[in-house]
Amino acid sequence: MASIVVNVHDYGTWVEDGARVQCTFCDKRMNDFNRLKYHLGNVCKDVTPCSQVPLPIREAFFKMVMEQRYPDRKRGRSNKGFTASETAAEAEKLAQMDVAQFFYEHGVDFSAVDSTSFKKMMMIKTVGGEGGGQMIPDSRDLNGWMFQEALKKVQDRVKEIKASWEITGCSILFDAWIGPKGRDLVTFVADCPAGAVYLKSADVSDIKTDVTALTSLVNGIVEEVGVRNVTQIIACSTSGWVGDLGKQLAGQVFWSVSLSYCLKLMLVEIGKMYSFEDIFEKVKLLLDLINNNPSFLYVFRENSHKVDVSSECEFVMPYLTLEHIYWVRRAGLFASPEWKKEQGIAISSFVNDSTFWESLDKIVGSTSSLVHGWLWFSRGSKHVAYAYHFIESIKKNVAWTFKYERQFYEPTWNVIDDVWHNNHNPLHAAGYFLNPMAYYSDDFHTYQHVYTGLAFSLVHLVKEPHLQVKIGTQLDVYRYGRGCFMKASQAGQLNGVSPVNWWTQKANQYPELQNLAVKILSQTSEGASRYKLKRSVAEKLLLTEGMSHCERKHLEELAVVHYNLQLQSCKA
Repeated sequence: MASIVVNVHDYGTWVEDGARVQCTFCDKRMNDFNRLKYHLGNVCKDVTPCSQVPLPIREAFFKMVMEQRYPDRKRGRSNKGFTASETAAEAEKLAQMDVAQFFYEHGVDFSAVDSTSFKKMMMIKTVGGEGGGQMIPDSRDLNGWMFQEALKKVQDRVKEIKASWEITGCSILFDAWIGPKGRDLVTFVADCPAGAVYLKSADVSDIKTDVTALTSLVNGIVEEVGVRNVTQIIACSTSGWVGDLGKQLAGQVFWSVSLSYCLKLMLVEIGKMYSFEDIFEKVKLLLDLINNNPSFLYVFRENSHKVDVSSECEFVMPYLTLEHIYWVRRAGLFASPEWKKEQGIAISSFVNDSTFWESLDKIVGSTSSLVHGWLWFSRGSKHVAYAYHFIESIKKNVAWTFKYERQFYEPTWNVIDDVWHNNHNPLHAAGYFLNPMAYYSDDFHTYQHVYTGLAFSLVHLVKEPHLQVKIGTQLDVYRYGRGCFMKASQAGQLNGVSPVNWWTQKANQYPELQNLAVKILSQTSEGASRYKLKRSVAEKLLLTEGMSHCERKHLEELAVVHYNLQLQSCKA
């Protein structure tokens, strides 16, 4: 089979104002098209391989790079480059490693590869035609040399990411859950713009009531990452041992819960004000009747605003359901003669009750901005640069929904403020201030706690007093839009430029403030839930008894490969 002809410029685009190149397949960014070529061909140790490039294109770039590296070798063979056996062998290895990566990433038992059903599924195809090698590895290969090669690649990538922490810092994320037999388990992840890294998993069942022991565990993680590299910790809950630990560490580290968890708490508290559970039960009766009547269902689908909801946002579905009922009511469905003919006694009792509809209107008005705000936020950047402004925008939209009648929107505002102020950290306010798109806009809110959050962030992240003074002076230049900030302060100058990229590219004149801004704006406001980490490998590692030292070491390495491949496949 003839190899395809490829042009590296067809598989990447310049981004960040021409500073970096982005891969078309996996969105990985790198310095130039030469590195993109190595990225696509998977032939260089210090370049992360593309996990999504099709095999024929990968083979073509592999061949291109190898022929450029070894021109004498090309001339010594045929004018097509490598011999058929060499090309087939390399292609076979790549194909086998793709199979291996699937097993490692998804935590599939290695013995499955030897099963007849798996081989039938793969159709036992060969690479390179007759005489080529078999595409499917066996369980010994998966557990042996292939695993060691995958481990080496993962370790190289982790090393590359860790090297960026000195500049951007990182956030430590908790993924805690109740495992088999009621054991309290947790996985720690370090998140930064260069990518997320799996740190370790732990069983805290025996120490969950000992805050000192929990603190020691977290401090060990922080020391492993590097105290100066850890910018914040983002937890997954405010309850149980995680909540107790957060209270203990408050004031020592920047600690918060994920933004999505904050929104869940807000929705729950608002629901309590308006008897959400009772209203939702009645709405489900309405839905049953609608779903069993084609004409009702047609009206419902035409007037309920369809919203695509990702798995990480499924918690908003009940609130969207109430909203759908709100809209079909406005379309007149529940007033039609046919509806009155169909509805039963149980349904008519509340459909004709004005207090039911008043409560529905209030809860939809109070929650709609939170729900749609989160759906919008979940599709875009989740960095701290946007979180504070996001919350303020939700409050503004709630007030607008209630036509700025204070007695209606104020209870919702109080819930939002209480949850947010109890669960965010100063970095959110500092990120809001240092985001030039927010700061130089007409609706920037000059609240005192914004400046307080900025001051706390400065003192916490910059330990040297003389640097604190210098940055304070440079902040005054930023505040008044002078020097290199003058252009940014003019309307329309920042469209399409991320805050981190703006500071990286435009603020070299003030390196001390630039370093602080990059470290703050590089942090996420979301937790480990965004990565949807599978927990079976961690559970096997933590809960399997009677393992030898070698077996445990191998399982720990498997967890490193499994979780880092999972994290690598997720788009931040």
